[in-house]
Amino acid sequence: MSAHSFRVAAVTDASPRRRVSPLTPEDRRAAIIAATLPLLRAEGVHVSSKRIAECAGVAEGTIFRAFPDKNALISATLAHAFDPAPTIESIKAVAGDPDVRFRLKTAVRILTRRFRDNAPLMMSLRGSGLAVVTTTPVFDPREALTGISDAVAELIKDDADSFRLPPETVASLLISMVFFNNRSEILPEDQIVDVVLDGVLSPEAKKEPAC
Repeated sequence: MSAHSFRVAAVTDASPRRRVSPLTPEDRRAAIIAATLPLLRAEGVHVSSKRIAECAGVAEGTIFRAFPDKNALISATLAHAFDPAPTIESIKAVAGDPDVRFRLKTAVRILTRRFRDNAPLMMSLRGSGLAVVTTTPVFDPREALTGISDAVAELIKDDADSFRLPPETVASLLISMVFFNNRSEILPEDQIVDVVLDGVLSPEAKKEPAC
């Protein structure tokens, strides 16, 4: 290597490296919430802040710069998990498909995943005795369920003439079956829609007797 090349290399090596921009406070909160949610599902709401920090890859003090205390973090994480908006948007995404069974079976898969993911959180929260207090309630289950039910009803409103019941009633029946099936797993997911739309009688049993 020539003396000139050596000097160029030395200058290049000595140049300061570009620093990665730090996360904004909002992005930092979101990252901590994303790390906390699977811990709450696996270990419950009494998981330690030290454990959360380890999984988030931050110092424990960073958590308390982003949130006033652990209760505030738990509350924000639960609010994120129970937020119905992503579920509603996923249901709306299949609204243009012409096949009503496909639309409803997709909705069933979306709802099953939501109920299955949030069931451990509900059980942990109910059995913890933890007072999760913030200026904003964690979530309103009735409001969330109403929003989801409205989205399913909207999904089948153009098929109303094919139903014996209003789309709102069909949506409520479907959601109720998904909820209870998630607890007992009586039916495979795909059969829930068939039972709601076709009932439990076989095609042969539905045929009118010959005169």
